Amino acid sequence: MEQQEMYNVPQTATQREYDAFVQTHPGRGSLRVQVSTARGTFPVPGAVVEVTRSFGGVRRILYSALTNNSGVVEHMILPALPADFSRQESTAENSGTVYEVSVYHPSFTPLQNSSVEIYDKIETILPVALQPLV
Repeated sequence: MEQQEMYNVPQTATQREYDAFVQTHPGRGSLRVQVSTARGTFPVPGAVVEVTRSFGGVRRILYSALTNNSGVVEHMILPALPADFSRQESTAENSGTVYEVSVYHPSFTPLQNSSVEIYDKIETILPVALQPLV
């Protein structure tokens, strides 16, 4: 069974920065991570997928979940800029919200800090191919 948790950022200046971030990113986009090996042939169940972003220079884990038997973690809902940003010429180039994704499994080389852009009202799919440890 898939486990998914939203972590609370501690009540500090970092919390204020997180709160401001959420206010300026009122949209919501979702992320689906598909973890596999052998060029996508075999899913990797039980891999830890972390979604992070830095606030005040401190990296915060927003989601941490295990891949299911199909190697998938889905329905990670993340703050995003409003969809209108992509329709306006002055903000179209900056309409995505960047997060970092890391994937860990004891039998594979970890993938760390892979950037992914999230857009309002869109599901972003991030395929991850892990390499077995030698």
